[in-house]
Amino acid sequence: MRSINYRPVVLMHDIVAFASDMNELVSWLRTAFPDIYVVSIEIGNGFEDSVLWPLDKQVEHFCVAIRNDVHLQQGFNILGFSQGSLIVRGAVERCSLPVYNLITLSGLHQGIFGIPYLLKLTARLRDLITEYAYEKIIQDRISTANYWRDPIQLNKYISQCHFLPDINNEHKTLNETYCTNILKLNAFVMTYSDLDEVFTPRESGWFLGFAEQSLNIETWNTSRQFTEDLIGMRTLWKQGKLFMFISHTRHQDTPHAPNRDFFMKNILQFFNNTLS
Repeated sequence: MRSINYRPVVLMHDIVAFASDMNELVSWLRTAFPDIYVVSIEIGNGFEDSVLWPLDKQVEHFCVAIRNDVHLQQGFNILGFSQGSLIVRGAVERCSLPVYNLITLSGLHQGIFGIPYLLKLTARLRDLITEYAYEKIIQDRISTANYWRDPIQLNKYISQCHFLPDINNEHKTLNETYCTNILKLNAFVMTYSDLDEVFTPRESGWFLGFAEQSLNIETWNTSRQFTEDLIGMRTLWKQGKLFMFISHTRHQDTPHAPNRDFFMKNILQFFNNTLS
């Protein structure tokens, strides 16, 4: 009996993690789709380099690994978890990869402005963190600084943050290639967890950050990403190609057993496709 030629899958791990941390998710896919090709990409040495390499370098490394894999030349589905969500999306936009479905779990698409309890600090202390986060030496050496989005200092974020303002098309001159590549997708799947305790705002997984000059979460139809259609999110929405889910696990459990039922019910369907 001829086996089904399922579309290959590429996975991208979180910060301070290894490719092997995605192994449970790999097993779910291989159980559901026998003989499917799944590869989990390692960023450098994984744990340290996922922190100490800037995201520009991580995306470049990721794209090279994909282009060197003969199993991926005809196209594939791609999934990124947390910081990995930015790497896979950056790769889609910048590297014009033959991606069919783009899936991001607990994504950071609108950046972060805090880890637990940071928002309880005084505004002066938050300003101090932002001042150092946007210094070139930090931008070149600490990955999280590349998606630190201070809503009180958005102009500084846009002009001095090296990565996120670029792939979010927030500069004055739009990169049309980024939008074109996003609109080639068959589906863009986004999730965040309402129990996420690691990053704020957790709604960043849906491209929702803090509104300008505020610590209130943007609403979907008022965010700049939606109203100006910077990378094509509004267009995907109108085309019925944007899928948004909310999970209910701790951040670190997203690719592991506590999130399995959510994954099987909502996300697995986006891997059930084949190469022609």
